[in-house]
Amino acid sequence: MEQLVPSLVFYLFVLGICLVRPGAGRVLVGVFFLIMALGVNVVLVLTAPELFVALGAEAPLVPPYGWFFENVVALAPPLFGLLAAAFETTIALMILSRSRYVKWGLVGGVAFLVGITPLGVWTLANPVLALALAVLLRREYIRGLPEMIGDAVRPARSHASATVAGRRGER
Repeated sequence: MEQLVPSLVFYLFVLGICLVRPGAGRVLVGVFFLIMALGVNVVLVLTAPELFVALGAEAPLVPPYGWFFENVVALAPPLFGLLAAAFETTIALMILSRSRYVKWGLVGGVAFLVGITPLGVWTLANPVLALALAVLLRREYIRGLPEMIGDAVRPARSHASATVAGRRGER
């Protein structure tokens, strides 16, 4: 329960960003999925893989989730954790990509968030983040993260080059 309130506050912040600045919201959501995949799931696989069983078996809101984690995930928790990390990484890379891949990533992210919501009370804020992803589905995305970074850096380089060229011309 103690994780629910901070998650809800963060997800409401993300929803606000997605409503006001969809481009920034998309980057934020993509980076968030990457952090969760690599910084949480992969780290858990390496340090405490048994926690993957506990995630769904301790207090699931839907009883079949508990059975699945106790009888399926418990057979190979590291494999399950790596599969979750691979899925989240794929979702992140698609969200940070362009064109239809962004939409597929957003839809996959919504499905993932809704799908893991019954794991326990601590995941009840997930529909708010799923709503943020759904808000992002309203737009078309012709540029991926590499192009956005390139566009952000290019004007700075052009301005700096013009300043240097202007100084050389003054001499």
